[in-house]
Amino acid sequence: MKHKSADIIDLYNDASPELRRILNRKLGNIHEAEEVAHDAFEKLCKIAQRQDIEDLRKYFFTMANRMALNVLRRRNLERDYVLNQENLQKSDFQVNGSSFDPETIAKANEKLRRAKQAMIMLPPKTRHVFLMHRFQDFTYSEIAEQLNLSIKSVEYHMNRALNAVISATCGD
Repeated sequence: MKHKSADIIDLYNDASPELRRILNRKLGNIHEAEEVAHDAFEKLCKIAQRQDIEDLRKYFFTMANRMALNVLRRRNLERDYVLNQENLQKSDFQVNGSSFDPETIAKANEKLRRAKQAMIMLPPKTRHVFLMHRFQDFTYSEIAEQLNLSIKSVEYHMNRALNAVISATCGD
């Protein structure tokens, strides 16, 4: 049976305090927990109008839990990206035993800064897709499955990210 909006609102009012506590323990941040709970509620509203859901509460909690896991994955990806960038900046820029001159290092650092800035300016979903693919070696189909996107959407976000990074780093 399809659910009425009133049923979903009642569920949200009854279950959201418990769900927010669970999400807060998982995420360690009450604001993120509230955001995930609200996003799960919005998604549930859309889905429940189109399809039959046997156990609305269980579906709501499962969906919110998966969304929280995506937040944790995104955090890890962003942390790994920052660590990779810091390690790259700390490297001594040697290739085949020969060091680069200060001007070459300065240019490389400037390109790195522009690439990092371009990444920061990307929409969150685009940045997340890019980081998953480039720094965690996820395939497009794995990203699509984890983020509940089509492969075409993953391709779109990757092209968008690559174009932004390339644009930011070209033209010395």
